[in-house]
Amino acid sequence: MARIMAVVGEAGRRLGLRTAQRPDIAYGVKDGYLVQVAAGNADGSACAVEIVRYVDATRDAAVRSAVLASDAVARGTIKPGHLQIGDGLAIHRRRRRLFRSVEADRVVNDVEALLASVKRACPSPPVACRLCGSTSGNEPMLLNDVVDRVCPSCIERLRHDVRRASQQYDDLPLNLPLAVMTAAVVAGVAALAWAGIAVATNRMFWGVAIASGALIGYCTTRAVGRGGVGVQCVTGLFTVISVVLGQALFLAWQVHKHAQTRGLKVDWKVFAGYVPSLLWVDSGSTLFALGGGLLGAYYAVRKAAKPKLEVKVETTESPRLPTSPSRS
Repeated sequence: MARIMAVVGEAGRRLGLRTAQRPDIAYGVKDGYLVQVAAGNADGSACAVEIVRYVDATRDAAVRSAVLASDAVARGTIKPGHLQIGDGLAIHRRRRRLFRSVEADRVVNDVEALLASVKRACPSPPVACRLCGSTSGNEPMLLNDVVDRVCPSCIERLRHDVRRASQQYDDLPLNLPLAVMTAAVVAGVAALAWAGIAVATNRMFWGVAIASGALIGYCTTRAVGRGGVGVQCVTGLFTVISVVLGQALFLAWQVHKHAQTRGLKVDWKVFAGYVPSLLWVDSGSTLFALGGGLLGAYYAVRKAAKPKLEVKVETTESPRLPTSPSRS
């Protein structure tokens, strides 16, 4: 990430953009359009996020056509799959090539090619607040880390709307019994998946635990209708239970195969009583499974969290430094 931040800073300077208070963002105005370069992630790896805001969402289709018809796309410099155009924004993610880092030259060329396409399809936006048209919002700024122009009155209104939405979310009823029931059902399915994959491969994979946690968190939150601390505790607990239960089912399969080769039958009621002891004896595998369960619980808790509602603002105004007292 340190490398990509250095690339963002260098590309921003070449494009004449202002470096934000954070070192991973540069933004400003270029040829009348709001432009931004930032460090981001794509497919789990660092990338450079290049943004041109043209504001007029009715021009989205025209901008998309212009970008796709550009020389940069024809040459393969900009890949259509790495583009996102909509709501008055043209976004391109410059991913690093295999065994290579992102280069500032490529980021600069991407932004200039993207900007050229946008200019052909859409006139430069007015130097005014994007929401109300007030000229008091004529300076570029970052609104939730995306370059924009919004006046102080609209920012306050957005903050008020966010506070109200957050309160409305908190006021939603929380059906914990339904959360427990849903998490238990999905955890049972996840346990079968853990055991089934272990039986098929004779190996354990933390990726299964992570997917199980994400699935339990998602399904439980959808069923209950909201997230929060209560739902997070339920989903995290049942994720760990699902992995431990899956490991117990895998041990049951091993015991069954062992008994089958000797022509014996397993008394499953007796086996159930010995499950804790068997897990303890096979402590290495149990600890590995438990580690996967805790990792899966982390993803379950993330999925079941309350949505992050906020309005973050960063203006181009430099912070005032405190003045030293004069000496006579």
